[in-house]
This record gives sequence, structure tokens and C-alpha cells, in this order.
Amino acid sequence: MTSTVRAKMAQQEKEKKVAQRLSENPVVVEMVRARNEDGHFVKDDPSTPANEAWVEKPKAVKKTAAKKKTTSKKGK
Repeated sequence: MTSTVRAKMAQQEKEKKVAQRLSENPVVVEMVRARNEDGHFVKDDPSTPANEAWVEKPKAVKKTAAKKKTTSKKGK
């Protein structure tokens, strides 16, 4: 009976690790003003249902740097 409990616990730990890996790289999208090839803003055409003035752009996500382990300097 203990083997099934251990198997369930191991499965739960694996699922936690997979969920953590997926949450580390989320796809973040932000709305930015649309620009033409000259760099000028594109205006919205009110005759269409879509808003051409704004487009979705993937947002750059910064990764946090790992903390460095420091060694203590003890006198001899």
C-alpha cells in the first residue's frame, strides 16, 4: 500500500515541476500603437469593426538573475 502512496506523491511532484516550468515562460502580450513603414502612427478606420490603430505585440519578459553564493572569509 505504501508504494501506491509514494507513486501518487511522485506524480504530484512531477506535475508541480511541469507547472512551474510552464509558468516561468508565460507569453505576455501588450497593446501598442500601430505604425506604418515610415514610423508614423496608423489611424483607426471607423468604417471597419477592427481597430487598426492598436496591435498586439509580445512583451519582453526579463528573467531574474540567480543570486550568487558568497563564501565567508574567516581569519586563520
